[in-house]
Amino acid sequence: MNEDDRRLVARLRLGDEDAFREFVETYQERILHVVSRVAGGRSDAEDLAQESFLKAFGAIDRFKGNSALYTWLYRIAVNTARDWLAHRRRRPAVSLDAFPTGSVDPSDPHDGPSESARREELGRTVRDALEQLPEPFRSTLSLRELEGRTYEDVAQILGVSLGTVESRIFRARCKLRAILEEDPR
Repeated sequence: MNEDDRRLVARLRLGDEDAFREFVETYQERILHVVSRVAGGRSDAEDLAQESFLKAFGAIDRFKGNSALYTWLYRIAVNTARDWLAHRRRRPAVSLDAFPTGSVDPSDPHDGPSESARREELGRTVRDALEQLPEPFRSTLSLRELEGRTYEDVAQILGVSLGTVESRIFRARCKLRAILEEDPR
C-alpha cells in the first residue's frame, strides 16, 4: 500500500468526511465501471457502487493493508454486485457496452467504411458471446482480458487460488471459442 493510501485509510478510520469524499472521488469511476460489468449494465451500477463504498467505509477498521486500497475496494464491489445478482435470482450477465468495440478511428486513412463496419460487427459479436459466459468465467475473463489484471491480482480480487484463476480463464476461453464458432454471423 502506498503512502497516500495509508494516510487516507488513517483519516477514514477517524471518520473524516473529507477523507470519505476523497475516497469516493478517487475510485468512483473505476468502481462504477467494474460494477456495471458484473451487474450487467449501468442502470443499477450507481447504487451498487455507492453500496460498495459504504460497505468499505464501514469495514475500514478491518482493512489490514496487505493489498492496495483499490484492490480491497474492488473486491468489495465485485462481491456486492455478485450478492445483488444472487439476490435477484437471475442468470448474471456482464454488460460489455462500456468496453471498446474494436471500432476504428474514423480519421485513420488506411481503413475504409467497410473495414470500420466489419470491426464494429466483430466487436458486437464478441460482446454478445462474452455475455453468454456463465459466472464466474465471465468475471474472471473480464478482469484478466478487459481490465488487464495479472493472474495474481485476479486471484486476490476474487478470493480464489491462482490455479482456480488459471483454470477459469482456460475454460472461459474454450467456452467463448465454442460460442463464437456457433454464431451464424
